[in-house]
Amino acid sequence: MTIKVGVTSLGCAKNLVDSEVMLGYLKDGGLHVCEEIGEAQVIIVNTCSFIAEAEKEAGDTIRQLLEYKERGAIDRVVVAGCMFARRGESLAKRFPGVDRFIHPGEIPYMAGIVRDLMNGGDRKGASPAKGRREEGFLYDHLSPRVRLTPPHYAYIKVSEGCSNHCSYCLIPGIKGPLRSRQCESVVAEARALIENGVKEINLISQDTTAYGTDICGKSRLGDLMEKVAGMGKPAWIRLLYGHPAHYTDELLSLIAREEKVCKYVDFPLQHVSDRLLVSMNRRTTKKQLGEILHRIREIIPGVTVRTTFIVGYPGEKERDFQELLDFVGEARFEHMGAFIYSRENGTAAARFSGQVPHTVKRERFHRLMALQQQIVHEMNARMVGRVMKVLVDEELEEGQFTLRGRTEGDAPEVDGTVYVSGCNAKAGDFINVRITGAREYELAGVAVNDKIQKSKLNSTLSGKR
Repeated sequence: MTIKVGVTSLGCAKNLVDSEVMLGYLKDGGLHVCEEIGEAQVIIVNTCSFIAEAEKEAGDTIRQLLEYKERGAIDRVVVAGCMFARRGESLAKRFPGVDRFIHPGEIPYMAGIVRDLMNGGDRKGASPAKGRREEGFLYDHLSPRVRLTPPHYAYIKVSEGCSNHCSYCLIPGIKGPLRSRQCESVVAEARALIENGVKEINLISQDTTAYGTDICGKSRLGDLMEKVAGMGKPAWIRLLYGHPAHYTDELLSLIAREEKVCKYVDFPLQHVSDRLLVSMNRRTTKKQLGEILHRIREIIPGVTVRTTFIVGYPGEKERDFQELLDFVGEARFEHMGAFIYSRENGTAAARFSGQVPHTVKRERFHRLMALQQQIVHEMNARMVGRVMKVLVDEELEEGQFTLRGRTEGDAPEVDGTVYVSGCNAKAGDFINVRITGAREYELAGVAVNDKIQKSKLNSTLSGKR
């Protein structure tokens, strides 16, 4: 009997890579991987547990799948990922209808586990499995993988775990300490992706800038990026999830000189109050952050900088938050996100005094994002008239715009979008686009040499939402 299986992936791009590897092992094990989740007999939920909102989403998803199972729409529900790694047996007690919980070390044996479940084998939903597993499992270039991204871009996870131990973060407890992949393995994976037509490779991990420090005592990220860039392809190599303390002038110079490396720096600053930075165990000061930002923009002309901040961290006073607002107003980040502090049991910060009321946290979050929206609107307005290289992500079937894509300064799924009219390019193509209209997080334009009037595009963009 053919067993049909699907994976629902929650959380960030790092979790997405894990889901792709899970699907690879399932497919290699002879199971039928369903493109449409509704066709599956067995659904595996790859959960996220980083903050309370992620756990709520995971819990809601599990409950919904269990309802489908009760109605006979699916046969088995399996739960994997960070939520089980964090909660263990308590999660099994909370969701007794789950047929199996998958330990991260069991990923290579998932096909056999699912087959046993469908053939009437023992359910091990009540406790963590005691069967075959690889402790500290870390996928490599030989691991099977079914990609869930569009054909033209992909993520490569260069390491697992984290050793930074920020006070608010659960990752070291869930994922363990930093474990870097061998450079040769990452390069081999990149080569295989390029040979399969990938145009953009995004290097990711919990702290990508720490890559190799556990093996060599220093970062090998620069060496890795040079080797990938030296292959001739892909067109873009993007670095995501860095730590501000780990961006050296050497790494910044490499980003500046390597043509294929996107002029894009992604690092969460989290806050700028020195008192809070010490409490967060970020190993940076406001002065250092300002100096790092200055060096980035000095060394990499035209760079796009993305960052994130936490609002409402324990002990944050109004003066601390105002200090953050002033910094953001002066720094003028091209991309900025914010998180409302989530008090997570098991972190050092959960025990700190001075917990900020939720109403205050939400109010500060909205003030910060309103400021950033104004900054981005002004920045995007200055792009009108410029010709920019755009990677097409999607062909649109209806409306004025025929294509949706991104510039070098926009990472997949998290940054801005460019809508293009009057061009017959395909997803994965690079085109030159003259920008003719702008909103906070969207640009509109026309492919160079196109005849469509600028005023028409502007009016279409204004009424798009």
